Amino acid sequence: MRFQITDLLKVSVLSAGIFLFVTDLFIINVSLPSMQQSLQLSTSETQWIIILYVIGYASLLISSGNAGNYYGRKKMYLIGMLGFTISSVICGVSEHIYILLFGRLLQGVSSGLMVPQGIALITSLFKQQEKRTLALGIYGSIAGIASVLGQLLGGILPDQSWINESWRLIFLVNIPVGIVALISVYSLIPRIEPDVNAKISYLPMFQLFGLLIGLVCPLILGPELHWPLWSILLLIGSLLLLFIFLKQQKKREQNSLLSLINFSLFDNKIFNLGLAAAFAYYMVQDAYFIINSNYLQLYKNFTPTMTGVAFVYQGIGYVIASIVVSKLVHRNGKSVILYGLTIMISGLIAHLYVYNQPAVVIHQVHVLFFYYGLGCGTVLPSLMTMAIKDIKTDLIGTASGIYLTIQQLSICMGIALVVGIYFHDQNSVFLSMENLNHAYGISSVISIILLVVAGLFITLLPIRKTGTVK
Repeated sequence: MRFQITDLLKVSVLSAGIFLFVTDLFIINVSLPSMQQSLQLSTSETQWIIILYVIGYASLLISSGNAGNYYGRKKMYLIGMLGFTISSVICGVSEHIYILLFGRLLQGVSSGLMVPQGIALITSLFKQQEKRTLALGIYGSIAGIASVLGQLLGGILPDQSWINESWRLIFLVNIPVGIVALISVYSLIPRIEPDVNAKISYLPMFQLFGLLIGLVCPLILGPELHWPLWSILLLIGSLLLLFIFLKQQKKREQNSLLSLINFSLFDNKIFNLGLAAAFAYYMVQDAYFIINSNYLQLYKNFTPTMTGVAFVYQGIGYVIASIVVSKLVHRNGKSVILYGLTIMISGLIAHLYVYNQPAVVIHQVHVLFFYYGLGCGTVLPSLMTMAIKDIKTDLIGTASGIYLTIQQLSICMGIALVVGIYFHDQNSVFLSMENLNHAYGISSVISIILLVVAGLFITLLPIRKTGTVK
């Protein structure tokens, strides 16, 4: 059956949620130096701008599906989109860092509410396999476009001269998209009756949020404050509470009560190794964008626009590689990821060499970013496919939720640790390079080590005789 214009419109408006979430995840990376200078932000405040967005999203990610079942997916999507639009206004007009941080947290929470509903609504509306596959392909393509567009807009918008403090445009640009999406979803998407038998629990969401804050806060503030006793105690206490939280969730599952986690998934060796590899990989991924954007603008005299355009080349490399490997990952998943990690590691080494030259040629940066993007596009689409490869069909949804939560947690840890080292270790002599900022070198070396660790976890995966992951 043919894909009608109305079908395309429905997919497009339901993809607005993931489009806004991904755009704002990437748009902030290139804009951070402009925001730092405009608001006179400390290094920890700069890190919180990103981390609160990710934590807000991760806290609702697992429970959001149950909320959609209980209250109705269309209603939850509209509430999430409305919240994201309002929070974008708050961020765009904020005059104080704490108002901005509140807006970013609300953006993340709203994203965690609407993004899972969008993909669930697409799955519900398109019953036929052929249409559903096409719809999900369009959804994924829009998410990929958003990542590239976010980097570009993050460079172009702060360079605008017709408005004071033009970095605010990176948030205000969301408002027309949000309004159009609200009207379109309300008009085009049919209401799906909620499941009266669905169960929802609010306490685990608040517990997860508190645990993430407790884990990340000492890692951000500790180095800046020279590790006061409270930061060490908070970190230890949060780890203990995490252990208790997991134990409680397992007990609830054993008693047939609603639990955030299906612990039987962790009996699968491939799933465990996939999560470990993903954790190491994602600690590098977002940190790379933030560190390179900051370094190019503050140390190599790149404008925000020049930096944004450079990252477009990274996005082009990503898209090309992801298209190519999509046909290979099911047969050679392990090898594909290892090749991708090798490209990323060699790319980071090349970054260190090029940046250490007296003058950085912009075309060399474009080639570097394109090459590194090829590695990212080879690894990223393959990693989740590999992790859930042998999971039973009825558990794939839960496994995906756990994987995505680990993904967001590792992004937070990467920003807290890898980016934190870059921001706080400017005077380190651990890595002595004559013309290269020490902090960039140290953070790059740590990133390389983390990618090697991800590769080691991948090599532990069992292999069938056909060469595929067992």
